Amino acid sequence: MDQSKRMIPAILGAGLIAGIYVLIVQYALKDYIAWRSPGFLLGLVAIPIVLNRDPLQKKSLRFYYAALLCCILAWILPVKTLLYASVVMGICFLIDNVLGKINLLPVLAMVLMAPICDYITNIFTFPIRLQLTAWAGTLLQISGVAANVEGNTIFFEGNEFSVDAACMGLNMMITSMLCGIMILGFYQKKMNVRLNFFKVTVLMGIIALLNIIANLFRMILLVMFVILPEDAMHGYTGIMCLAVYVILPLIWLIPWLVKHWGKIKTETAPAEPVNSLQVIMAHVCLAACVGMVAWKTMLPGIQQVNPAVLPAVEGFKVTSMDNNVIKVENDTALIYVKTIPGFYYSDHHPTICWRGSGFEFKHIKEEKIAGKTISTSILQKGTERLYTAWWYDNGTKQTGSQLDWRWDALIHRTRYAIVNVSTENRETLEKEVARLLQPEQNIVTALLH
Repeated sequence: MDQSKRMIPAILGAGLIAGIYVLIVQYALKDYIAWRSPGFLLGLVAIPIVLNRDPLQKKSLRFYYAALLCCILAWILPVKTLLYASVVMGICFLIDNVLGKINLLPVLAMVLMAPICDYITNIFTFPIRLQLTAWAGTLLQISGVAANVEGNTIFFEGNEFSVDAACMGLNMMITSMLCGIMILGFYQKKMNVRLNFFKVTVLMGIIALLNIIANLFRMILLVMFVILPEDAMHGYTGIMCLAVYVILPLIWLIPWLVKHWGKIKTETAPAEPVNSLQVIMAHVCLAACVGMVAWKTMLPGIQQVNPAVLPAVEGFKVTSMDNNVIKVENDTALIYVKTIPGFYYSDHHPTICWRGSGFEFKHIKEEKIAGKTISTSILQKGTERLYTAWWYDNGTKQTGSQLDWRWDALIHRTRYAIVNVSTENRETLEKEVARLLQPEQNIVTALLH
């Protein structure tokens, strides 16, 4: 009875803190978290499967310090990804104190559930998708299939097959990793051993490699058997390749890794009795810090960097839009200049923004215009077709590389914008892009400097 009475404050305190984090998520992260995405839903399934705890150890402060560090970073750089990390670390600290010291696999699952992982796999894997298309085209040609490659598209018998974000993005890459950690969690519990952080990282790299191989063979199968996107077998082919080239190898590989690399769990002595009041105060203070970060992140105009009054651009109508976007248009060209507040921010990437307007991207490729490497594509929406190009620009330097502009912005503290030009025909696009890439005609300098 006495023990039950002592547990009541701890239970009430844990419920209070959990409620605070729920309110913070509702206030600041409701529109940030992709609640219905495959990665988020699969992550919810993975967490209880991979969770392992030591009920005798309830005094660990590792997640407390990690959460404080995330709060400090989020206060300096008020982006929702860091706020999400602060909430995750705070929740893990709460679980550590209530259930006992937990393993790191649930934390990894929560990281993979974050929208930033979707962004990374959709945007940063573009060079991999181009290389994957080239490899698939080469293998098809070696096997005697008359296929041609242009950018991320393979042409065969009048049909087009693209290695797009649906192949290399969230639908397979994040799914593969979550399936991998679920298999790992199962065998760690079964064999009563654990892999350390470095070895789990190596395993994630192996899973990423297997995923690339699966996508390569998926592309080859789609082309060889002419399985078009509207065919139900298009999706089933991806599932089959995921199972054959990722899941089955992992079912064999992971038990071997756990057996040979795993460290046997040792019994730990019971920790000293935990002072419930001190623990509750630590959680309240941490939750307050996370709440302050959420408040700052949601401040109106916190990410606004464009000038309040924009200069005129000869021959164009200039309009200021939300989220640091400037629209510049005339009868022949539509230009969006999307200022990026810092190297650590996600950008308004055209492949995301135009899809939100119902357009599909076709023939995405990198090419040189006026001596600069930029990305080009065709936008298709029913019978409507536009030709589009985009690059990153700080007024003096232009690049098509995510890593290049972020590194330059970090080292030289320069502010970049993504410039997206769209026209109704290819010739006009080339002419407009070549004009904008000239130093004296630079649109970023004209608008923002």
